[in-house]
Amino acid sequence: MTRTARPPARVALIGFMGCGKTTVGRLLAARLGYAFLDLDQWLERRRGKAIRQIFQESGEEAFRDLESSALRDLASRPRVVIAAGGGAPVREANRPFFREASTFYLEISFEEFLRRTAASQDRPLLGRPPEELAALFAGRLPVYREIGERVLSEGRTPAQVTEEILERLRARGELKGSGG
Repeated sequence: MTRTARPPARVALIGFMGCGKTTVGRLLAARLGYAFLDLDQWLERRRGKAIRQIFQESGEEAFRDLESSALRDLASRPRVVIAAGGGAPVREANRPFFREASTFYLEISFEEFLRRTAASQDRPLLGRPPEELAALFAGRLPVYREIGERVLSEGRTPAQVTEEILERLRARGELKGSGG
């Protein structure tokens, strides 16, 4: 019995800051004919405040609550590529969202993260000392690796990363978790 290939309802991109989730997400959505949603930008529009401001006024835990609420809202939205915030998959309550989507972990090294985010002014966690950032990076890796299918982002163009994700989706030929 031959099955007809079905694209995933949702594709989620996860990984540490600077790994290319937004850039690759836009390219991937365009190639799939899907909507694109950067979770941080979506939260900024909904709250009318920058992520940095939400962190300063309400704290990281309140921001993570907003992120969780947004993922619950998006869980039934079809034909969308979502670039998740780097901390979104870490929260246990968010993991079912990523497990139900076709989730790809865009992998970079800590050194590459530092290089890519050196000039960034809008990421609230970048104000932490380097040793704290290194610990945060190391602490998130097991979660990213458990939840997402690893795709190397470092040393590759966004177009190359996008093409690899498309190849993997073609190879699967069906929704994640539906028998193959």
